[in-house]
Amino acid sequence: MLLEEIRDLPQKVVENLDGDVEGLKVYFVQDFDLSLLKRMVNFGLNIFGELGMDEWGLVPQIRHGNVYVLKEDDKKEILGLAILMRDWEDADKAYLYDYAIAEEHRGKGLGYHFLISICKNLKQQGFHKMSLTVDVSNEPAIRLYKDKLGFEIIKFSKDEYGKGHDRYIMRLDLEKIR
Repeated sequence: MLLEEIRDLPQKVVENLDGDVEGLKVYFVQDFDLSLLKRMVNFGLNIFGELGMDEWGLVPQIRHGNVYVLKEDDKKEILGLAILMRDWEDADKAYLYDYAIAEEHRGKGLGYHFLISICKNLKQQGFHKMSLTVDVSNEPAIRLYKDKLGFEIIKFSKDEYGKGHDRYIMRLDLEKIR
């Protein structure tokens, strides 16, 4: 199993958690063992229900996309997961396919710092833009993307994932991330 550490999160974020938590890190998943794969799949299913990615979807993402995990050093529990792919229409753009923070850790700034770390890593890989879709009623996610990170809503897509599943399509210029 190869987990390459991307960046430590700032100590100030760790201090906002209940208890004495140290060593929170963002990992770029380059390989996996069955245990890690099952933990990532279960994390996604817990967040997204039946829409979460199973092993058949996650393995190709690890092999051919970018998968990031947020977790405490030396612990097995996954606190955050992000799955990205290259945009075939625009080679300078990465598309954020899945992004989630464990429900019990939301509202503590982890989502912001996790995504900032990912954006910086994408810039190092040569990407200049990132896009995503978000449910128009997911106000916390929209605040994170738009107000805290600087994503722009570029389109409203009615019924993007079927009737009643409206989405905003958002884009970020990664040069805005420092």
